[in-house]
Amino acid sequence: MAARSSCGPWIHPGLVYASIIWVTVAVSISVCDCKTLDTKPKVFSDCGKNVTLTCNASTSVVQDSKLMKFEWQFKNTTLCQYEQNNFTSKIQCKGANTTSGLSLTLTIRNITPTDEGVYHCKLHLSREAANGQSHIKVEDCLGSTHESLDNGNASCTFDSVYPSGVVHWYQGDSNITNASKTHEKQDKDGFYRVMSEVPVKIENHSQPYNCSLWMPSTNRYIFSQLVSLGSKGQLQWICITMGILMRSFII
Repeated sequence: MAARSSCGPWIHPGLVYASIIWVTVAVSISVCDCKTLDTKPKVFSDCGKNVTLTCNASTSVVQDSKLMKFEWQFKNTTLCQYEQNNFTSKIQCKGANTTSGLSLTLTIRNITPTDEGVYHCKLHLSREAANGQSHIKVEDCLGSTHESLDNGNASCTFDSVYPSGVVHWYQGDSNITNASKTHEKQDKDGFYRVMSEVPVKIENHSQPYNCSLWMPSTNRYIFSQLVSLGSKGQLQWICITMGILMRSFII
């Protein structure tokens, strides 16, 4: 005979076992009822490109059920809904009903860093729910560049960079990155402006300087530029000066 505790009410062991079995069955049912939608888990894109995410629900998922809601969400915001085709400068949404099931296509135009993240596709039916997701990863973005050699420093500036990069400096075959100073600033759209400079050695001015933007995320250089008397800024100034001199000779 089971002993009764003096600290609380007596509970029959059979009730405990029955409760455990009931909870186990309930959890198993909830897990089995969870449906997964067909989506592409990872999507990689360069800046400025258009990305299309497609979510498919097979007939085995939607059969004998009433469609309540079918949508794409990003950061808890609904971007796209089935039977409500949206077309804006940024988002295009289209739903379709085919013999193989339902599909919901979301197109994001002109991808920027703020578009990076996990997009959730959610399907709500009268009997159950299903979900899927796609993770957009934005990489190797670079807009304009500027380099100069003045005031005792060689400098390079990289605009619209994403993810943030690392500037490596060389003079000839020598790595002089340790002597450089680099800082960055991120704008509201998620892009970085990376600025770096290194002191110029007057006694060894004949050796050209090189600044290269290294992307740790993809483990490669995406830009490399010589900074010397032959760089764009100096060449432009030389051309202007020569033009003035030639004009004076002609006159």
